[in-house]
Amino acid sequence: MKEFLTLGMIQPVINPDISWNRTPPFSLNINPIIAERVWEEIKTGLIEMLRVDGKPHIILIPELHLPVARINTIKSLSKRHNVIIISGIDFQQNPIDKTRIRNRGIICFPDQVDTGSPSIKLTSMQFGKTYFTYMERSMFKKEIANIGKCSSDPEQNMYIFQSQDLGNFGIMICSDIFDIERMAFYQGQIHHLFIISLNKDLNTYFAMAESLTRLLYCNVTICNTGYYGGTVSISPYSDPNERTIYKYIGQRMFNSHVINIPLKSLNTAQEFDFIRDDKENIKFKASPPSYPKIKSNNNA
Repeated sequence: MKEFLTLGMIQPVINPDISWNRTPPFSLNINPIIAERVWEEIKTGLIEMLRVDGKPHIILIPELHLPVARINTIKSLSKRHNVIIISGIDFQQNPIDKTRIRNRGIICFPDQVDTGSPSIKLTSMQFGKTYFTYMERSMFKKEIANIGKCSSDPEQNMYIFQSQDLGNFGIMICSDIFDIERMAFYQGQIHHLFIISLNKDLNTYFAMAESLTRLLYCNVTICNTGYYGGTVSISPYSDPNERTIYKYIGQRMFNSHVINIPLKSLNTAQEFDFIRDDKENIKFKASPPSYPKIKSNNNA
């Protein structure tokens, strides 16, 4: 298990008030001119991160930011550079009922991450949002161009990805952060929680990240759009000056950044018995009451 996981965050700029049209009928996908600019920002972030030493093990891209036409390209880049990419994808229709709209992300796994060997295979999957925002539901209901009145298509699956080297992690999209059942599912099972979002309520999400890092006792990272800022990464360190690893404040600015988040030392704390033992050498706060001890695994 690595001492730290190296995490990249790309924050392109999308203004949700105009990107899918200002008034009905709304567009299913982002305005093509905006989509091309956003893709150029994503490419810029990838180039900055992948051409330097200490490139990320995992890269996050916010909710709804990846144009649908660029899905295959992001898969190719993940495989070529041996990096896991988790990205939000622009809206998609349910293939069976075209009036039901999905908000999905994609996660790409090359078969060689941080090994120095080229990847031969890539495994990828899309995952869906469960709880759509009022803004999304209102947009679908009023009318989508060339489709008509639509509704959201919530997806109920929850995922835990396991890695002996990089730790176990969960993923979710934006407002699913308020799903209590999902948090109970993750507690005691993960080292990292990655949330991709397109959210303007920054203070609420900052507070949620702070709370979840204590309740789930893991690293919590929210990757938000550069239009609002608000990307944050928090770990349950005892020292409050160390706890916030990264926090980006600033609006309407493209940004990308690479950080290191604790893994091996956090795993030690997750397995530690704070009731019976002296925590002198543990850098983290005590685990919450009735915390189920995380189980180390040997899965790649």
